[in-house]
Amino acid sequence: MEKSASDTNDYRLIRLPNNLVVMCVQDPATENAAAALSVNVGSNMDPVELQGLAHFLEHIPLLKKDCVDRELCAVDSEYKGLLNNDIWRSYQIGCKLSDPDHPNSKFMIGNIETLKQSAKDHGLDLYEELLKFYNKYYSSDIMKLVVCGNHPLDQLVEWTVSKFSDVKSRGDSVQRSLGHPLSAEFLGKVIHVEAVNDVHEIDISFPVPDVKAMYRSDPFDYISHFLGYKGEGSIIAYLKQQGWATSLSVGADTAYNYGFYQFTISVSATPEGLEHYEDILRVVFAYVQMLLSSGPQEWVQQEMASMTKIDFDNRTKSRALVVALGYTHLIHNEYVAPEHVLSKDCAYEKFNYDDILHCLSFINPDNFRVFLCAAKHKSTECLEIEPYFSAAYHVDSISADLLRELASDTMHVEGLSLPERNLSIPDDFSIKNTNMLGAAAVLRPTLLKLNDNFELWFKQDDQFSSPKGSISLGIYVPNVNSSPQNNIMSDLYCNMLNSKLLEDLHNFVRAGQSFLVTSEWHHQLLESELAKITPAKLQAHIDSLFDVTYTKMCMVGNFDETEALKVADNVQTIIKPTPNLGYNLCQPREYNIAPGYYVYQMQLPNEDCVNSAVQSHIYCGPITDKREAAILEILEALVYDSFFSQLRTKHQLGYKVAALCSIFPVGRSELVLSVEGESNPMYVTLHINKFIHDMQQSLLDMSDEQFSNRVQSLVKQYQEGVKSISHEAGKYSVEVNNGTYDFGKKIAMAKLLQSIIKEELLEFWNKYINPSTAPAYTRVDVQMWSTKIWRPTESDIKTYPVKTLALYGCLHSEGNEALDIGKVDEYITTAIAAHKEHPETSDSADLLLADLKSASLSASGAMYTTGESAERATHTGTALELAIKEHETFGNYADVSHTNFATI
Repeated sequence: MEKSASDTNDYRLIRLPNNLVVMCVQDPATENAAAALSVNVGSNMDPVELQGLAHFLEHIPLLKKDCVDRELCAVDSEYKGLLNNDIWRSYQIGCKLSDPDHPNSKFMIGNIETLKQSAKDHGLDLYEELLKFYNKYYSSDIMKLVVCGNHPLDQLVEWTVSKFSDVKSRGDSVQRSLGHPLSAEFLGKVIHVEAVNDVHEIDISFPVPDVKAMYRSDPFDYISHFLGYKGEGSIIAYLKQQGWATSLSVGADTAYNYGFYQFTISVSATPEGLEHYEDILRVVFAYVQMLLSSGPQEWVQQEMASMTKIDFDNRTKSRALVVALGYTHLIHNEYVAPEHVLSKDCAYEKFNYDDILHCLSFINPDNFRVFLCAAKHKSTECLEIEPYFSAAYHVDSISADLLRELASDTMHVEGLSLPERNLSIPDDFSIKNTNMLGAAAVLRPTLLKLNDNFELWFKQDDQFSSPKGSISLGIYVPNVNSSPQNNIMSDLYCNMLNSKLLEDLHNFVRAGQSFLVTSEWHHQLLESELAKITPAKLQAHIDSLFDVTYTKMCMVGNFDETEALKVADNVQTIIKPTPNLGYNLCQPREYNIAPGYYVYQMQLPNEDCVNSAVQSHIYCGPITDKREAAILEILEALVYDSFFSQLRTKHQLGYKVAALCSIFPVGRSELVLSVEGESNPMYVTLHINKFIHDMQQSLLDMSDEQFSNRVQSLVKQYQEGVKSISHEAGKYSVEVNNGTYDFGKKIAMAKLLQSIIKEELLEFWNKYINPSTAPAYTRVDVQMWSTKIWRPTESDIKTYPVKTLALYGCLHSEGNEALDIGKVDEYITTAIAAHKEHPETSDSADLLLADLKSASLSASGAMYTTGESAERATHTGTALELAIKEHETFGNYADVSHTNFATI
């Protein structure tokens, strides 16, 4: 296989007796191992009566029947989490407005209606259909496997053969000649899509042929090179000058489809630009006409080939998992020769004039449609509704006059021009450090310069023998954060600067260099402040912005000290700052939250959003305590899987579930437990409380060997070295910009982790996480409430415990709006008393649960539960059970204090 000169990995591509193709990758520098197996089948193969079946199968591990209902809820939750995603809404409208007999017209995500209900309507057993789909397509003939580790290739091959040769070969039944879903009747249209968010997107789409076989010339990459150009004379430069657009992207969607591609020009427009979409079409087709008139140019492809070769020759390492995932998809391309697997995306074999001209012929006014996605459409009412996302849209035909104008050979827009030769392509790849072989790597940068307004950190490459380098420049400007208005003006300045640099330096970007200008600000962008900003006021702000600064610079890579000092001098000469005295520097501070349990609620502004969310922040010790920070890292590793398993997999409380530790530059560390889903936040909070109680027992029951294995796995992650100069530079820049300068913390953390014992973890849990034992238990629950569900008032939260609010919310969601929350609280009190009276048996609790399920509490005390769904009834029963037993697991800590959370 063609391999980069900088690639130290070894590869072997093999085919097992069952026809499964495997790539084994030996990376001698990795501490981790990874494997990825992909099956070349997806939603295109879904039965019409069970749309989303392939996605559903992805959710079922081990194909257990008792997992079907649970994972069906997970699929449905994932679907509902995308309902307000404008990209998905537009995509599904595009599927609807295509050939109904084509697989691409289907609904790929799936939900309860298209799977469970549709199976019932068609007299099908969903589980049996799932097995049929699996047995038809889970075949070694359409699988690709990549394994990556530091073991010798012979060992990796031996393991692969022994573990995967028994995968059944069922043949290749994947349909590849699908044709294109966009026939002539679906073209020449403008589709107005009503967006949920404040966006103004214009997507110009062209149906084009499958060109996987042309991977060595890649004609659509050539076309994208011109249409996606961002320098002077480009489409986007012209649109920005007119005030019509902020960004543009171009490319062919080639990932997984067989027989058809779609080439799309996406424009992020301004409100004015959306109204001028016809003018934007004129600009695009005028540029295409210039491209046709000039004809394919070999020197352009030679430039592209030169850059891809530079990139290939200096390719950086990736993590084992990234390698495995990347190659398992790539080797599915049956046109790619085995010797080109590694170089497929980074080498052009030849210039093919006819291929380029053929593909360019599809970018024409008779072969496109345009999507306009915005919250409001002037003079257009969107009355048609897409069934799965309830997205409103309207379809018009593009006027014949406009199409004739776009097709004219004389189409011309003043100010457009094709890019000239790129003189910025590098030709010097000499390495400054010639003594790195055999020498131990230095693991921290050196402070080369320090004065009242500048510090320069430098580290010459001593690991990668790469000609690359990274420069990070942090300019600290007190005026940025002096007021919300200054914050907004600084952000506007950064946006303008990025836009200007992208145009002026685009050839450098195409030559492999990159840049990013950002501002850090901490106030919400307020429309009232934005309205007060005038061009004169903004210019005055910019003129004085850098009067007083403090600059932190970090240079890492193929530089020497002389170059670093010269660059630093140039920066200071350009900025010409006044020294930034210490008191001008904005230091990060922590809001001091007194011990207690706080709840901060907020109603989601989007009334169509069905999901709510909870984030529980449990505060731990000061970040300066390195040993406790190490314990928290272990705790995160142990809690994450268990929290996900309990709240997502078992109880289906939401699709997005996570447990993370947060360690900031200052203040205290935190354990953060978060859930996003349809369940009401109080009900989720009950489960979080239950999890905290149960997790303590899990930690107690963990054997020393299990604890040691989890710690060692974490240690290996910290021992994993940097993979590239940019990776190394990023690490150092974070430490410099945060002002922590702890460059060796990963190594120190790895050593510290190995010294932690299980008893310390339990002590930490009882000191901070367990509310029954923590001497200064501090927790903040942030709850985001959907408008679709009942939400407790501040008075309710002050009056009633979480268990009452959770149970009442579950009952209310069943349609029992007439319930009296006070009566529910009394009922729970009675239930708890009964449980206390007979703790030796569960009969009393079971009877109470049965009582609740057979009746519902009304304002007069009558009970009934007619018409409730099985899922909601389960939530109600679980809420009552947790409420009855909560006094054993978690005290009533809910409290709304006078803390002003808006300032935190």
